[in-house]
Amino acid sequence: MTEFDNSLAPRCIYKCPFETGGRQKHVKGMKFLKFLVVLTIGITCCMNFTSCSNEEDEPDSGVVGNGTVNPATVFANGIPQKVGGMNLTVNSDGLVSALTDGSVKVTFEYPCMSRADEADVIINVSEPELERTVYVTLNDLGYSKYWKRVYDDGVVDEYWFEYNSDNQLKKIKVQTCEGNGTVEYIYEKGNIIGMNMTPAGTMKISYGSTPIKNNGGVMILTMFGIDDDMQYSYYAGLLGKSTVSLPAKKEGYFDGESFSEDYTWSINDKGLPTKLTTKYTDSDYSDTEDMYFVW
Repeated sequence: MTEFDNSLAPRCIYKCPFETGGRQKHVKGMKFLKFLVVLTIGITCCMNFTSCSNEEDEPDSGVVGNGTVNPATVFANGIPQKVGGMNLTVNSDGLVSALTDGSVKVTFEYPCMSRADEADVIINVSEPELERTVYVTLNDLGYSKYWKRVYDDGVVDEYWFEYNSDNQLKKIKVQTCEGNGTVEYIYEKGNIIGMNMTPAGTMKISYGSTPIKNNGGVMILTMFGIDDDMQYSYYAGLLGKSTVSLPAKKEGYFDGESFSEDYTWSINDKGLPTKLTTKYTDSDYSDTEDMYFVW
């Protein structure tokens, strides 16, 4: 793996917390923390300089797409009002216009809904000491095709997204000066059961003997190695459809070390999740946390 500046590590760690939701981020043992740092490097490169990859070698970023954002294709039973500490605001057009996640404030602009612009969607993320803007190009179905994420210090990350025939996120590619990274998901019966990552790492997801149907379209994307900005955009309907079922367990392995997470869901009479309890375990540490949903 490419060597990186250790002075930037705290920023990398913060950008890829264990869970979203605005709660205090607990240290889940040094093994898992080490895994997250490496995974973050593979997906969201942390650097003090702008992207300088050779344009001739870059994938085509695409032109502004013709897709229309429609969260109803992801959330058939409505967008949740609250996911953990994340509070969502929906405008009169039924689109997520803003959300807060603890000290993080996010706004969504939809220039493609009214006029031609440099992006179909513009996401502004503000948190203490880390400001960034994401310029989103949509595919024909209204899901993210290309991201250009620009930080206030000039750092630029670029992302390319691919989906399967069920319009679920299949692959993420990133290109920066630090190098390239990919995450590719393995599906079975509409559920993510594993992923292949570059730099190296593996995760296995299982759904229990009696899977719980994912009626709410809920996905806690940090379960699947994805950072907070993508979590925010998912709940705006910008990253494709959810898994068919709610995960029951995750097993991760990196550098000879492993960890697991067990997920317990509480479901209301409409079949929507109201609470997620996550139990984290590695060889020398364990912890349990709760996340609540409001519909």
